[in-house]
Amino acid sequence: MTISVGDFVRSFDFPYSRDLEGPRSCYIEGRVVDFKDVEGCKRYVIEVNRQVVAGKDREAWPRKVYPPVNGTRKLFGGVCDGVELIQGEQS
Repeated sequence: MTISVGDFVRSFDFPYSRDLEGPRSCYIEGRVVDFKDVEGCKRYVIEVNRQVVAGKDREAWPRKVYPPVNGTRKLFGGVCDGVELIQGEQS
């Protein structure tokens, strides 16, 4: 599924866990506001409005994060896919 500017997304911190609750849940949620090349890698620019670390909501979080666009090749094989579209959760 294609992610575009204006979409509300969840970006997971670690490739081995997509838990939404519990001690392994680590992610941010926010809106894609742009795309940007960083060190030769196309990235999402996400304005963050929620961060969960080890299953707990953080009170302070980074204003923006820049995860690689899904489909970007990883250095040691495979592709990035840590950002998912959240449908119907926020308008």
